[in-house]
Parts: sequence; C-alpha cells; structure tokens
Amino acid sequence: MRILFVITLAATLLYALTGIVYPEGDFSGTLVVKPHPMHPVEFGGGEEGTWARHHPGQPLPWFMQNDLTRIYRFSWEEGIPAWLTAYRLGYLAAHLAWVALAVIGAVRLVKALARRHGSDESFEQFP
Repeated sequence: MRILFVITLAATLLYALTGIVYPEGDFSGTLVVKPHPMHPVEFGGGEEGTWARHHPGQPLPWFMQNDLTRIYRFSWEEGIPAWLTAYRLGYLAAHLAWVALAVIGAVRLVKALARRHGSDESFEQFP
C-alpha cells in the first residue's frame, strides 16, 4: 500500500504541474509546465479569437501567453501522438488509484477495528 501511495502521489504531482495547451485556431498542441498546481490538464482550443470575444477587455489567461515553459510540441496533422493517449490514461489511472487507496484503507481500518474489539468474526472467512 505504501508503494501505491508513493506512486499515486508522484503521478498526481506530475499532472498537477503539467498540462496540454491547444492554441486557438491551430492543429497543434503543447505539453507545458503550469504556472501553479491546478486540477485541469487540458486548456485552450477552439476558433481563433473565441476567448477574446467572450471576455472583452480582460487580460489573456496563462495558457494563451507566449512565455510558456514547453516540454513537447505536437501537431495533429502528423497523426495522433501515442504519448498523448498515455498521458490521458495516466491521468485517469491516478484518480482511480486514489479510489483504490481509499477502499484499501477502509478495509484495513474495519479489520483493525474488528480485531481491537475482539470480534470472533473474521473477514477472511468470506470468499
């Protein structure tokens, strides 16, 4: 359980600090380092100028700035990058790992409480 916790924590930190940015009106994307940890991992996209039309007079969000720390740039015109699917599946797996850790922790807690109260019923008896 400790190894799963450490791996899940590391994966969560990776996804909290990196994200995929899709520029408006472009068939490309970029894996970037976010300016601060946040939950969403995909930003941008859509028709050129959409954000400016919906938010007149407001400054551009961080993912539309030109000073992004880029890790990797890709283009959809070259095909679907395999790492993008792995990135998205890893994001899903990190969330599912937290659910698994909660279930494992709850089962261990119930077993410990049953042993502490001297219960004769054991959870190992059930298939």
